[in-house]
Amino acid sequence: MEKKVFENGLRLIYLPIDKVRSASVAVWVATGSRHETLEQRGISHFIEHMLFKGTVNRSARDISEQMDMLGGGLNAYTAKEYTRYYAQTLGKNAVSALDILCDMLTNPLLDADELERERGVILDEMAMYEDSGEDVAHEALCSAVWPNSPLGQPICGVADTVSAFTPDDLRGYMRERYTPDKMIVVVAGDYDRSGVDELVKKTLGSLSRGKSTALDDSPVFTPSLALKNKKFEQTSLALAMPGLPSGDPRRYSMMLLNFIIGGGASSRLFQRLREELGLAYSVYSSHSANLGAGLFTVFASFSADKQALVLDEINRILEETARGVTNEEFERARAQVKASSIMGMETVAAQATFVGRSELFEGRLINFDQIIEKLDALTRDDVDSLAENILGNPARALSVAGKVKKRSYYMPFISHTKNK
Repeated sequence: MEKKVFENGLRLIYLPIDKVRSASVAVWVATGSRHETLEQRGISHFIEHMLFKGTVNRSARDISEQMDMLGGGLNAYTAKEYTRYYAQTLGKNAVSALDILCDMLTNPLLDADELERERGVILDEMAMYEDSGEDVAHEALCSAVWPNSPLGQPICGVADTVSAFTPDDLRGYMRERYTPDKMIVVVAGDYDRSGVDELVKKTLGSLSRGKSTALDDSPVFTPSLALKNKKFEQTSLALAMPGLPSGDPRRYSMMLLNFIIGGGASSRLFQRLREELGLAYSVYSSHSANLGAGLFTVFASFSADKQALVLDEINRILEETARGVTNEEFERARAQVKASSIMGMETVAAQATFVGRSELFEGRLINFDQIIEKLDALTRDDVDSLAENILGNPARALSVAGKVKKRSYYMPFISHTKNK
């Protein structure tokens, strides 16, 4: 594994993998919904869509057909703190696939007619999320927890802003945020090293460095209650508390704690609410880490008349776990997390993603063996300490979507809430 830094700040990471004949190529751009103003909400996601709609060298159809001729797949997604463009293909075609990505990033047409067509697609995508109880609950939760931070903004944006974007708006944002100092190129698997060098040097490596734009955002967790009355067949909730920011050394303990609480079929939440009581078809926990902020969240979907039982059981399980986990739970969680981590890294694409994320969020290349060493070094006390810290925190936020009750009904289930 090797990292090369160009004079304009572009980072190029090589990850050769023996005995494979495929390659994964990707360009990470350190911009997402967290970097948008209120007027720009959704612009990162809109740009991601539009880069597939043609360049000065290739039409949208050319991009699709050429990628098919390479025998691979091309895709992208937008997150809160980055946008990732990537392709999987045969090793002999890695340079050609990367050439398509670089062309999309450096020579996009951003045609006005294409923009209008894609605007409708994105608005339909947003409407689709509005039909999902879990998505509605999650978006409302983020907005309530981080009301004064762009971290709480929806990635897709809102209808008012998405309906108003022009090609010039997209070009202006790209001039500011799509600069080489905010880009990471990852090439993994089997590839032509000299071909990659030459291509990147004349494309992304020749761009002008952008202005320094340090993230001026310190999100503070806000205890809150968000209710969305929707005509869903089931009611969905998201109960959150402050988690760990990206790069926190306790993240390995969090992997185990999350698994024990709601990360698998043997977890406390699943066994109690789904298997023993039959209160919820879907119930699980997750942890999301961002720069300077993290969120530990429990999700559940259930019949509206079971809300009190579901909330009671979730709170009871969290309170019990705050007092510690058992040796059996600890060992089972470590075995499962290690196994899933190892198996999840057996593809070229997974290894490329791991390396890209490490560089983006920590500015360094992490050897995967180090992750296993960290997991092996954990003790039950490490997990117990984190459980007390996270679950013992009285700050809670609750979001409910579906057949909701009056606000006063939910107040006993959370602490220190503020009206939103």
